[in-house]
Amino acid sequence: MATFKLGGEDVKTFNDEEFSKLRSKWGLADDFLASFDITKMAAGGGKGGQLMAFTPDKLYLVKEVNEADQATILKIAGAYVAHLLSDEGSLLARFFLHFEREGKNFIVMNNWLPPPRYDAAPPAAELGFDIHRNYNQFDLKGCADDKTLKALGRDVDPVHKRIFNVPMWFGDFFWSKQRHRYYEGKLHARETSFHVAPAAKAEIAARTKRDVAFLQEAGLMDYSLVVSYHALPLAKLDVARAVYSGTSDGGAQPYVGTNAKQVMVCYVGIIDYLQDWNWKKEVAQCIKFAECNKATVPPQAYGDRFATFVSDKFVDDCAAA
Repeated sequence: MATFKLGGEDVKTFNDEEFSKLRSKWGLADDFLASFDITKMAAGGGKGGQLMAFTPDKLYLVKEVNEADQATILKIAGAYVAHLLSDEGSLLARFFLHFEREGKNFIVMNNWLPPPRYDAAPPAAELGFDIHRNYNQFDLKGCADDKTLKALGRDVDPVHKRIFNVPMWFGDFFWSKQRHRYYEGKLHARETSFHVAPAAKAEIAARTKRDVAFLQEAGLMDYSLVVSYHALPLAKLDVARAVYSGTSDGGAQPYVGTNAKQVMVCYVGIIDYLQDWNWKKEVAQCIKFAECNKATVPPQAYGDRFATFVSDKFVDDCAAA
């Protein structure tokens, strides 16, 4: 294995002859992780509790991968890199480095939802609104698992109806305020449409369809579309351009469009796509047989539903800005 300099130490890499091609394509220097302190990583909010942390500039995420995900990355590395290098484009999160440290395996990827250039915006009193709160973020699968991550710029904490949480099953009268907010966020995620320009919708739909075909061929499922959706008054188009334009994916995102009253800003990406269809998922599918519109379905069905959902979720009624 080759090595890579990360935060002042050398780490052993996997398939870096492949992942270095992605760093080159997206213009990442060999020292892009020089200021990252891996010793300060903390357990993330996902089910697995793996370590994760953003780089100081919030452009990249360093995330520990479990044994199953490690096997998937090793298996698909060559085909995955070729897929991302294609001129047809992709919305899959970009893996720029795959490495091992102290017996743990990690991946470094782009952050699809990086912080905008808020320092380029006038003060809230001059704008007439708080630009730090004018957005919502979503995690979408096209099924009952869809959820709101942030509502008006504030985190929506997940509160699930687990089998051991008996009172929740006796009606919403017993729900906490946090559970009500989480449930309302799920309804919001289901009902929200994203307004973009026709060219943006065509690109998102085409790239999603292509990505889904790749993931289906690899036998992968349970992935999500993450969306950060911002709105400003049309009179603030110049502010929107200064704050948002070119802040994600090496300058390619977000998508910016306008209608008669507003500027709509949309960041989009596909994440968490390393889950393969295995016997555990087959068992889970059987256990959840009565659950409507569930996430646990085989890769072909999952991908077909996901691609249709994404295409339908975006409405092409804006002008490009």
